Amino acid sequence: MDPKVSYFQTFIIAAKTKSFSKAAKRLGITQGTVSNHIAALEKFFDAQLFLRTPEGVDLTPEGEILFERAEKILDLINEAKMLMRAIHENPEGVIRIYASTTPGEHVLPSIIKEYKNQYKNVDFEITITDSKNCYKALEEGLADIIAVGYLKNENYDYTIIGKDRLVLIVPPNHPFTKREYVRLEDILKEDFIDREEGSGTRETFIKALNEKGYSIMDLNIVMRLGSSSAVITAVSEGYGISIVSEIPAKKAENAGLVKIVPIVDFDVVRYLYLIKSKRPKNPSAVKSFWEFVNR
Repeated sequence: MDPKVSYFQTFIIAAKTKSFSKAAKRLGITQGTVSNHIAALEKFFDAQLFLRTPEGVDLTPEGEILFERAEKILDLINEAKMLMRAIHENPEGVIRIYASTTPGEHVLPSIIKEYKNQYKNVDFEITITDSKNCYKALEEGLADIIAVGYLKNENYDYTIIGKDRLVLIVPPNHPFTKREYVRLEDILKEDFIDREEGSGTRETFIKALNEKGYSIMDLNIVMRLGSSSAVITAVSEGYGISIVSEIPAKKAENAGLVKIVPIVDFDVVRYLYLIKSKRPKNPSAVKSFWEFVNR
């Protein structure tokens, strides 16, 4: 078995005190433990390191060689620890994030802005894509962190960064705007604008439809688009209705582009997640950002 760092520390104290018992007392361990540490080093180096004397122990020539270098080894280890601590306290470099539309465009920016007020030397490389590609980037090592609207399974190292609701949006002049609410079956009769396959919003929507006894095939889909902003634009121009995240939907409604209409029998709530890679490219920066988000 290779020796541990603590064995070298034991060796140095024993060499300086010229006594296993004094070394044990200074280190707060038993004399037997000191002997075991020295024996492990002697086995590893295939050399006798100490000679026993009436007064205690003296270094052998081999022990002298190790003593000179062991102190340097420990000095280098301590220097490395201090440098690593400095990096943790003042991280720098780039964090690669792949994000789906809703968390990437509407949640992450404020989190990153607040983080960078404290850690100015960390930059972010953000790629907006669908959730399927986010997970693919995580698995292929292209992303340090992903931000998505659904969790594939609970084996990931994840944290919740927001709560979202899926809502129905219609053009401002649509007949649904004159109604207090609609039912799910009313939507099935309308031209529907769908998100692309791989979208977290779409995955959540399909799951909720299935739980109500419907499928995506029951919708009258007239087009599929690659982002919530594209869907909102298409709805505002009268191409159909859609189900999107409430966060961008409210912004679009406030701008007069669409109207949100409640669905009385279809209330879908989801969480937004950050998921961390097990092997990030910049561990210290990712660690500081992760701790910041979870503070």
